[in-house]
Amino acid sequence: MGDKVVGFVLRVRRLSIFRIIQRTLMMLMPIAIVGSYFKLLRDAVFSPDSFIYNIFSFDETMSDHLWYAGAFISNGFVRVTFGLFGMYAAYFAARYTARLYKKDSTLAGMTAVIVIMFCAYANNVANSAGDRSPFSSSILKINALLLAILIGYVVGQIFHWLGKDHQPISFEHTERIRQRAWNSFLPMSVSLGCGMVLGIIIYEFQIKIINSDTFKTLVAQVQGSNNLLEILALLLVVMILSWIGIGYPLSSISNAASGAAATANLNYALRHGSAWNVPHRFLVSSLVYPYGAMGGASLVLALIVLILLANKNSKESENIAKANLLPAAFNSTWGFMIGMPIILNPVFFLSMLIIPLINVLLAAGAIAIHLIPPCVYPVLKGTPGILISFFGSNGNWMNLVFSILLFIFDIVLLVPTTMLGQKIEKRLKEYEQKAK
Repeated sequence: MGDKVVGFVLRVRRLSIFRIIQRTLMMLMPIAIVGSYFKLLRDAVFSPDSFIYNIFSFDETMSDHLWYAGAFISNGFVRVTFGLFGMYAAYFAARYTARLYKKDSTLAGMTAVIVIMFCAYANNVANSAGDRSPFSSSILKINALLLAILIGYVVGQIFHWLGKDHQPISFEHTERIRQRAWNSFLPMSVSLGCGMVLGIIIYEFQIKIINSDTFKTLVAQVQGSNNLLEILALLLVVMILSWIGIGYPLSSISNAASGAAATANLNYALRHGSAWNVPHRFLVSSLVYPYGAMGGASLVLALIVLILLANKNSKESENIAKANLLPAAFNSTWGFMIGMPIILNPVFFLSMLIIPLINVLLAAGAIAIHLIPPCVYPVLKGTPGILISFFGSNGNWMNLVFSILLFIFDIVLLVPTTMLGQKIEKRLKEYEQKAK
């Protein structure tokens, strides 16, 4: 059975699209790691409602000049790394796809940039923000990574089918460059036409679905649901989307504490001085954020710890884990998600689905038998994932112990996955050596 799983994963990873995805993510890994550190600084240090800022009373101990400089720099680097990540991903995905088929990779990459920028413009117009720069669009942000990679891959395939073969040389004369441009005119034109169609689809989707009152009401109902089965179904969808590179639903879970049901729980706890008998015990904000995802870092941080403790065979994985340990501890996980990679990696698919579901079920059981109280209090930005339930329960020590035990259990559950990953990497290296 194990060999069949390994064989299946190997066949999937040899597909052209997965080869392109892997190469694109590896190229973008340094940008993602840099962005993760600056996101840590922005969310946990240089923000008035952040964890470290309030723990160390930086409003009193840090000078205004240092705070404004830190906030300016950290926010700026988050914008130019994570805020424009889709543009980088589209460029390299198109470039590597075209290069795979010996086409003009440079012009393919630039065409993909034009296409995704038009899609970003369409997205902003649909959000009644047409006067703003398309560089601020959610289409370009790291949470929409899948769309960017697909745009780049499709553009690269258009160059594959319609473009002429291209052999890079060290120095090109003007005449050869001009000929390259003319050779790419047809695939570029077709790609831009497809980009127009995609932009219109994004515009209509944003206007008629995302911005509709019906959709907003549905989202509010899901966030305010006290039904455990609905929460598990929501978590399943959220984790699937996160695995394929769509991180917006997972990031929005942190805002679920502002809903009507969460507010009712907080008011009850403030009036009675306790959260044990709040009216809505099984909310998204009470289960998924503090336990299922631990601020979005549960699986990532557990995997990093496991690699550092047990995986001494792969120096590369160990270096990636060390580089991302600090930001992942404060819920800035994109550097590791891309560097490992976890996104669109079939090895981690089941783990990303099953482990958060188990966490939520165990937490719901503990709340039901009054082992721990529900998390109803607001939590500061950048609070480490393991501490979210502690602060969310107003400092209940049983919540902290439960979260630590849950985290250790997650590490144990990841052992078979890491062993499978090591076996697959070994087989891949053997296959590559034979191919040479």
